[in-house]
Amino acid sequence: MKAYILDLDGVIYRGSSPIDGAPGAVNRLQDHAEVLFLTNNSTRSRSAVAARLSEAGIRCKEHDVITAGYAAAVYIRKRYGAGTVYPIGEAGLIEELKAQGHAISEDADFVVVGLDRDLSYEKLRIGLQNILDGAKFIATNTDPVLPTETGFVPGAGAIVRALETASGQSPVVTGKPEPPIMDIVLEHLGLDADECTVVGDRLDTDILAGIRCGMRTVLVLTGVETMASVERSDIKPDCVIQSIRELLVAPGRR
Repeated sequence: MKAYILDLDGVIYRGSSPIDGAPGAVNRLQDHAEVLFLTNNSTRSRSAVAARLSEAGIRCKEHDVITAGYAAAVYIRKRYGAGTVYPIGEAGLIEELKAQGHAISEDADFVVVGLDRDLSYEKLRIGLQNILDGAKFIATNTDPVLPTETGFVPGAGAIVRALETASGQSPVVTGKPEPPIMDIVLEHLGLDADECTVVGDRLDTDILAGIRCGMRTVLVLTGVETMASVERSDIKPDCVIQSIRELLVAPGRR
């Protein structure tokens, strides 16, 4: 396998804490193949994610990271050109939008929604008004929850659903498991899908994204899913392991 595409939350860390053994496992993996870090979490920019991974002892540069915020910014630029955007999200999303030439405005052509831990009713009001006035509604992802070291917290999907309910409109989703982010991944790597393995903790995002692309898929049980949820689901990974630290040791385990 030429490349491994690794999710972050629930695979490399929970909240602010690296998962036991993950940094060493990732560095060993990098000795065998190209590693790309792919996350639906838009709260940090690519450079901030790279810095965080480096601090955890993982070899990483900005070029090795793709976030759903970056994917949304690239999607808008490639499809529509630079535009005005009202973001409901944190600094990482805003930084990626600006880096792609988009202007931030309360009167916007696009409303881009990601995880926002400072969400307010006013932000929802402004976002809704823009959508009702004709702005295109874009979601970085629709993950309902995010795993942390103290349990699950509401994810971007909870915010997206509020605007979806209020506006009666469904967003274009640019993050996993949808095509925009995976198209960026394959273009970035310059590889065919069957040369890549996706490693993630969610069946309906990480694993489904890999299956749709024709990639090999590995599910870890350090995040959202359990063996019970795997058995109930119609989405079946190629491999299930307890933790990423088992990836090279037991690549065929189910």
